[in-house]
Amino acid sequence: MLLWQTAKRWTYRGRNCEIQRTSVDDETLYRGLVAVGTGLSDRALDAAPVADLRRKHRPERGAEGEYREWVCFQWPDERRSDLREEVNGLADHVADAEV
Repeated sequence: MLLWQTAKRWTYRGRNCEIQRTSVDDETLYRGLVAVGTGLSDRALDAAPVADLRRKHRPERGAEGEYREWVCFQWPDERRSDLREEVNGLADHVADAEV
């Protein structure tokens, strides 16, 4: 099991976004996450601008027992500036595709 740590958290056009990292052996892995407000259809997941998009249900910060849906994707590169742009693009897609 990988332990992911938040490396960067920001709000893009009213949507919560994060970059997380973990270390495996001598390699650092990154992933991008975007909070989903009202729900996202499977078709919208398939049409996302990033590959291998997955749903995650994470505990809501500061609200015990409440969970929020996020979508996330692995990032194969260490260039975080490019990752942030991809996360922002995904945030735009989620905003347009929410039900």
